[in-house]
Amino acid sequence: MASEPEGGPEQEAEALRREADALRDRGQWQAAAAAYAAFLRLRPDDAGMLVQQAHCLKEAGDARQALTLYRAAARMQPREADIPLQIGHAEKLLGHRDEARAAYAAAVALDPGGTVPWAEWIALVADRPDRAAPRAAGSVLDLTDLTQWIRHGYRAPSGIQRVQIGIAGGALAGPRPPRLCAMRQGGLRDFPAALFHRIAHLMLSGTDADAPAWREATGLLEALLEKPPPLRFAPGAVLVPLGGTWGVPGHLGTLRAARARDGLRHVPLLHDTVPLLMPEYCQDSTVSGYSRWFANLALHADGVLTVSRSTRDDLRRMHEALLPELPVPRSAVVRMDAAPEALPDLPAEHPLLRAGQPFVLFVATMEGRKDHRMVFSAWLTLLRRLGARRVPLLACVGKPGWRAEPALSLLEHSPELRARVRLLQDVSDPVLAALYRGSQFTVYNSLHEGWGLPVTESLAAGRAVVTPAHSALVESGQGGATFFSPGNEPELVETLARMITDDAFREAEQARAAAVKLRSWPAVAAQLLAEAERLAKQAGDLPHLPLAAARWHGMRRMAAGRPSLAMAVAEAVREGDGWHPLEDWGVWTRPGAATLSLPLDSDHEGPLRLELELCGAKQDQVVELHAQRAPEPEAPPVIVEVAAGEKRLVAVEIPAGGPLLRLEILCRDPRPDSSGRPVGIGLVSFAFAAMAREDERLSLLEARRFVHVLPQGEG
Repeated sequence: MASEPEGGPEQEAEALRREADALRDRGQWQAAAAAYAAFLRLRPDDAGMLVQQAHCLKEAGDARQALTLYRAAARMQPREADIPLQIGHAEKLLGHRDEARAAYAAAVALDPGGTVPWAEWIALVADRPDRAAPRAAGSVLDLTDLTQWIRHGYRAPSGIQRVQIGIAGGALAGPRPPRLCAMRQGGLRDFPAALFHRIAHLMLSGTDADAPAWREATGLLEALLEKPPPLRFAPGAVLVPLGGTWGVPGHLGTLRAARARDGLRHVPLLHDTVPLLMPEYCQDSTVSGYSRWFANLALHADGVLTVSRSTRDDLRRMHEALLPELPVPRSAVVRMDAAPEALPDLPAEHPLLRAGQPFVLFVATMEGRKDHRMVFSAWLTLLRRLGARRVPLLACVGKPGWRAEPALSLLEHSPELRARVRLLQDVSDPVLAALYRGSQFTVYNSLHEGWGLPVTESLAAGRAVVTPAHSALVESGQGGATFFSPGNEPELVETLARMITDDAFREAEQARAAAVKLRSWPAVAAQLLAEAERLAKQAGDLPHLPLAAARWHGMRRMAAGRPSLAMAVAEAVREGDGWHPLEDWGVWTRPGAATLSLPLDSDHEGPLRLELELCGAKQDQVVELHAQRAPEPEAPPVIVEVAAGEKRLVAVEIPAGGPLLRLEILCRDPRPDSSGRPVGIGLVSFAFAAMAREDERLSLLEARRFVHVLPQGEG
C-alpha cells in the first residue's frame, strides 16, 4: 500500500508521484499502480499518470484493467500517439489481434514517421490470415492514380498527387473516416489507412526512392493490391476517384461490374480538361486515354466533382460540343483552396537557402503548358534592363516534362540567363516550405489551369504570386495574387520589375497575399464527401446509350484526339467482369461468360439480325451465343466453331422482345494468350438491323462488302 504523505494537496500529490515512480523503477508493479491511483484521486485529469498506472497494471499481468485505463487516457489526449500504441500492446497480450491492429493503425496515423507503431502494425498485417474485408460503405476514396504514380518509380509528389494526399489525409481526420482503395488486376482493393499515412509521410518528407523505409512501405502496398479478393461494396456506397484513371486499363469495366453486383455509385473528381483544350501540350497517349474516359463519363458517373468553377464550365462546354448525343453529367464545385499542413521551421538544408541570395520561386513541372520559356525570356529582359546585380535568382522547382525543350534551349544558349536560374528537382516538402518562406515572391505561369496549387501554396506562405489572369488561376489567386494579362510578356516584365525594384509595392502585395483566408484539408475533404454523397443520392438511372442500327460498332481501344460516341459504345456495351480491357484490334473475353448489353430504341422491338466479327485465340474454340430480350425467354443457343486465329463473321437471328438485348458469349475451354492470360474468344465489332427493314439489312450487306472510310475515332 502507498504510504500516507503529509502537507497540502499539491505536496501530497507530488509525494505520491515520486513514490509511484520509485516503486515502478524497482519493478513493484502492484504497489506502483496503487500509488498512481492515489495520485489520480487528487489529480484525475493527469493523462500521463493514468498511462503510468496502466503500464504498471499491464506489467503486473492485468492487461484488461490496463486497457480500460489506456482508453480513458486516449479520450483525454486523443492526439498523443503513444497511447494507442500502448492500447495495441495490451490488446495483443489479450489475444485480440484485430483490435491490436486497429490500435497500431491509429498510432501510425498520429505518428506516421515513428518506427515502433509502424513495425507493430506491419507485423500484424503480414500475420493476418487471408479473408475478405467487410463491405465498404459510405464514401470510398479511390487512390488508383496515386498508386500508379508510385508504381512508375516516383516518390516526391506532383500537384495532383499532393491534392490526393491532402484530401485523403483530411478525410481520415474527420468524424467519419472513409475507406481507401485502389485498383489492381481487374478489381478494387483495400488501401489500409495506416499504410496511406506512412506512404504520405514518406512522400512529403523525402525524395529518395531507394530508401529502405520507402521500399518497405511501397512493397507492402504492392503486395496488398495484388492480393485477392477484390473489395465489395455495401448498398449506397459511393466511389470517389481522386485522380485521373483514364490511363488504367479496365477501370471503367471494374466500375460497371461493381455497379451491377453491388449497386456502387461513382462520383469522380475532375482536375482539368487540358488534354481536350490543349492536346498539343500533352502526350498522344494521354490525349487518347483521356478522350476515351471523357466519352464514357456520362455513362459511368452519377455526378462529377470539379476543383473550380472554371473546370466545371470547361466540362460543360466540351461535353456539349464533343458529345451532343449524351447529357452533360451533373456536377458540383469543390475548390482546392487549402493551406498545406504547417511544417516546423527546419534548418536551411538546401544550398539556395544557405547561400543567402535573394530569389524568386517558380514551382511547376517544366513542360510546354507551364510556359517556362516566357518567364525565362522575361528574366533575360530584366537582366539586360536592370543589370544582374539587381535581379534575384529564379529558382524553378519541378522535373522536366513534356515539351520542355524550348525553355531548356533558351537557357542553354544564354549564359547570362543560365547564371541567374536554378533548376531544382526532387525537393521534399519541408525544403519546399522553406523555399516558399525564403523567397522574395513567386511566379506561376501557365497557359491553362484546372486550379493552380502553387498559387494557393504561395498565398498560404504569405508570399505574393505573379500569375496570368485566366482559367482557374483567377479563382485560386482571388484576393491575393498579382495578375498580368495572359500571354502578355511585356506586361509580365513590367510587373516583375516593379515587384523587384519597388519595395513598398512588393510589401503591399505580400500583405494582400497573407490576408487571404484559406481552408484546411479536413474542411475541403468534408465538403468533397458531402457533395459526392449528395450527387449520388440525387442521381437516377444512368443515361440511355444511343446505339445506331445498320452500322458496325468497333470493340477496340480507339486512339483519337477527341471523344466520340463510338468510344462510349465500345466501352459501355460490355457488361460485367467477363471481359479483358479493350485492345487496339478488339477485345478478348475472359474464361466463362461475357455479356454484351445492347440498348434498343422503339423501332427495333421486332426480330433482329445481329452480326458479330469474332477472332479466334491460339487454338480452335467452340463458342456458345445465348441471346435474351426480357421479358421473353432466352432464345435457343447458337453454337459456333472458330479456328485458331480465324476472323469469322457470325449472324444470329434475334426474336422480338423488350428494349434490351443481352448476348452471353460463352467459351468453355479458355486458352492462354502470348502473355499467359486465359482468353476465350475475341470480339472485333458488331452490328444489327431490323429484319423488317430492308434498308437496314442492305446497309449491313454493303458494310460487309465495301470499305467505308470514317473520321478518326468513329469506328
